[in-house]
Amino acid sequence: MNDHLPDCLTAQHLQLFGAIVQWFARYELLMQEIMAALCGTDAAAVMLLTRRLDFGGKRATLLDLLRQRRIPMDQFDRICAYLLIPHTYAPLRHDVAHSAWTSSQHSGAVQPNWIIGLPSGITPLQDDFNALTETFIERTDMEFNYTIGDLKEIVRILADNHEALSDYIHEVGMVRISRT
Repeated sequence: MNDHLPDCLTAQHLQLFGAIVQWFARYELLMQEIMAALCGTDAAAVMLLTRRLDFGGKRATLLDLLRQRRIPMDQFDRICAYLLIPHTYAPLRHDVAHSAWTSSQHSGAVQPNWIIGLPSGITPLQDDFNALTETFIERTDMEFNYTIGDLKEIVRILADNHEALSDYIHEVGMVRISRT
């Protein structure tokens, strides 16, 4: 298999990339289950309604629905905080799914290839899609470099946070489904 991998990526990189994508899929499913419970419908109906939304769209929809259903502010704040963790890593998930990767100038790290391919004078920018203004947050090249250790830590953070969110919504009785 390694004969078909780009020089900079190992099977471990690909395994961790896959884990990141899978955790985002699990967050999306959990958000859809919460929406279904809040609407008193089955998850399949919500999945049909939200299937064309990406993670950010599902997150925004859930937060809007929580506000509309007048969920207690402490519960809203906790769920919002839990969803801030994957939201923070959404640009990485996007790069995993939509970018080729190359070796970084930083030892042992890889980065999305689009950083190298930018015309001179263009700085990598990541806009904040959830901001009310159209401001841009400037990011440095270093923010897009990931070692195996970095990727492992990100997968661990996503997994632990997902478990905590799932536990919390079950604890407050928001969702009464069996956990997978």
